[in-house]
This record gives sequence, structure tokens and C-alpha cells, in this order.
Amino acid sequence: MNNGLWILKNAFVKTLYTLALIGTFLLGISFLLSFTAIFNFDRKPGEHLALSFDGVQLRLQTIFTQLMDFNFKSVLDYVKNPNVLDGFMNSYKVLGISLIAIIMLGSMIGFLVILLPIKLRRSFHQFLDYFEGLPDLLFIFIINMLNIFLLQEFNYKIFPMYGFGSSQPVAFPVIVTSFLPAVLFGLYLIKCFEEEEQAHYVQLGYSKGLSRSYLYAVYMLRNILPVLSLKFRVILYMMLSNLILVEHMYHYNITLTNQIIEQVFRGQHLLPLIYGIGILILPVIILEYVINLIVKETVIRKRGEFQL
Repeated sequence: MNNGLWILKNAFVKTLYTLALIGTFLLGISFLLSFTAIFNFDRKPGEHLALSFDGVQLRLQTIFTQLMDFNFKSVLDYVKNPNVLDGFMNSYKVLGISLIAIIMLGSMIGFLVILLPIKLRRSFHQFLDYFEGLPDLLFIFIINMLNIFLLQEFNYKIFPMYGFGSSQPVAFPVIVTSFLPAVLFGLYLIKCFEEEEQAHYVQLGYSKGLSRSYLYAVYMLRNILPVLSLKFRVILYMMLSNLILVEHMYHYNITLTNQIIEQVFRGQHLLPLIYGIGILILPVIILEYVINLIVKETVIRKRGEFQL
């Protein structure tokens, strides 16, 4: 009986939490689109910019009226739009390649640094710490200037950066989207390994003659996966924000992110904007849930079954 009440209470709390998230999202979008209506730009030359809340009220009424027109047929019509499908495929092609690059490069950085001697490891660790606070725009600017410098001085272009018409570069957005998150992922991996090194089973493994590489790759990696999976959420959303930034800056027209930005600044309809944001973020949320589920089922529940 108590177990049934606990399950019912847990389901009720999760439902309220989900509804609160949806409500917060809708209110945030509504006030974002209504913010520009505060300023009255219809002024004579020489007059100061005026503030008016009448436009905000009218804009909010229009937005809430559009929300009442929501139906699943409009969602299907939006998804079937060829521009939306092409934009989704282009954006997630870059995200998929970037995710693979982040995991591979970050894992290489983490394992190579953690297996170094202690003094050398600390030097590399301090060097990687500088990347943790490096702005994304600075890295994009450095790559941009390097590409332009090589083109001017040696007539050699590493990769195309800008997109015009149907041209959608892949190499440049993948590098910009994945480099800093990969370094950050490698840094997370190193910090998790360093904390796990203090565990007693590590010294027991050394006493049994296990090599460092085997002990780190098999036992320690399995034990840090729960913590690492929580921090990987930051990597996923950092990768998504980098993609939005680079696709907008370099004129990649056939992308879902630019369609969303166009709806924010020029669109008059709220529902396509919500659908676009939902389609863009939903796969990331599903991936985050799948990662947590895999870690929970394969690591946390079987933690006591693995012995040195």
C-alpha cells in the first residue's frame, strides 16, 4: 500500500514538474517576443525613444490567441515542410559528427594525460584549465584568422567557412562545435580519474599486479561513469549552443537553427517557433535520457557485481 502511494506521489510530482517546465518555456518565449513592443519606434525625427506598454499587451494577446490554435495537425504540417527536414538533417549531421569527435578526442586527451607521470600530468592539467574559461567567440575568431592568413600568404584554404545558397560546409562547423567541448570533456575525465585514484581498490589493483592502463580503462572508468554522465549534459548543451552560434554567423541558410532565429526576429507566428525549438532540442533531451538510463542499468545497479 505504501509502495503504491509512493509511486503515485512520484508520478504526480513528475507531472507537475513537467507542466511547470512547459509553462515556463511558453511564458519565456511569449515575453521574449513581446519585449520589442515596449519601445515605440514610431517617433518623429529628433524625438526621444518612448516606452509604451500598450504594444506589449496587444502582442501578448496575439501570442496567447495563437497558442490556443495549437493542434497536432499543425505539428505534422510543420515537420513535413521540406525546408524544416533539410534544416534538421544539416544541423544534426554536424551535431552527430561533432559528438563522435568530442567523445574520441576528449577520451584520448583524458587517458593520455592521466597516464603521464604526476609532475608532467600536473603541467598538462594546468594547461587544459585555461581552455575551460576560453570564450567560444575567441576560438572561432582564431580559427577564422588562421584560415584567412593561410589563404592570403600561401594561397591555401584549409576548409570553406561561409555558406551561400545550398552550400553547407561541414568541416568548419564541426571543428568549432566540437573542439572546446572535447577539451572540456577530457578535463572532466581527468578530474574524475584523479578523484577516483584515492579509492582503496586502486591500491589493491596495483598490489595484484594490474597495469595502470588496464585499471583505469576497465575498473576506474566504470566507476566514474555515473558522475561523468551528469557532467556530459553540459557538453551536450554547449555543443548545441556552439552550433547555433556558428550557423548564424557564417550564413548557413538551410539549417534549423537559422529558421528559428528568423522566426524570433521576423516571424509573426508563435507556433512555428515553438515547433522549431522543440524539434531542435528534443533529440538532445532524448540522448541525455538514454545516456543516464544506460549508465543506471549497466553500471549503478551492477556496481557490486564487479570484483578485482
